[in-house]
Amino acid sequence: MMLMTGVGAVAAAIAVPEAGASPPRPAAPSGQVAYIFQDEFDGPAGSAPDGGKWHVARAREPMKDPTYWELPEHVGQYRDDRQNVFLDGKSNLVIRAAKDGPTFYSGRLTSNWRGGVGHNWEARIKLDCLTAGAWPAWWLGNDDPGGEIDILEWYGNGSWPSATTVHAKSNGSEWKTHNIAVDSGWHTWRCQWDEAGIRFWQDYSDGAQPYFSVAANSLPDWPFNNPGYAMYPVLNLAVAGSGGGDPGPGSYPAQMLVDYVRVW
Repeated sequence: MMLMTGVGAVAAAIAVPEAGASPPRPAAPSGQVAYIFQDEFDGPAGSAPDGGKWHVARAREPMKDPTYWELPEHVGQYRDDRQNVFLDGKSNLVIRAAKDGPTFYSGRLTSNWRGGVGHNWEARIKLDCLTAGAWPAWWLGNDDPGGEIDILEWYGNGSWPSATTVHAKSNGSEWKTHNIAVDSGWHTWRCQWDEAGIRFWQDYSDGAQPYFSVAANSLPDWPFNNPGYAMYPVLNLAVAGSGGGDPGPGSYPAQMLVDYVRVW
């Protein structure tokens, strides 16, 4: 998400789906004692996510050599506002995109926690935002030396297929990608990152084969096995930008719901 973007009215008008109407949460992995990072997004309706676990972006980063939909007057903005980032009181995080005056606002959460090779990363997500201009993503980032794992990314620009992508460099010059089918139902999206490489599952079940695998060192620069290399989880719903495109024909407010994030 970041590599491709340079990052990448009151909202009560849209109803919040109930997590209870969906299949039950998957159980913890067999034999798992504790997660090394976990957020179930429990809390009162309308409250902020846990500030000890997450940083909520206050603005969208400016782009170098921006395209039309990345220009400051066209791109949607992030803000730390309970209209756009909040808990729904039903164990879900809501990231909501809505127009406020002439500007579309939405949200991005970056974890304060970092984790390295040898772990599984999973989020359970519902995308009620598959509309023109929207750009939701669940991904792992690193600022130095770079590298990114886009576990789930959907593009509202009408041109790019939704995808899972591994980027080895911050400038986006080395990557492997796999197109994925995305809908508005509840799904788990899992990444397993170890010394052998990086693998991905949607709605994991015991014995299931990954839908996409990237072997270690299969790109010329491979930072993911470097000593001390660590990544942070990110959840965001952007509006406009190169991946979102024109939000004008879209249906807003639109939102991304997250039931949990778990790392073990």
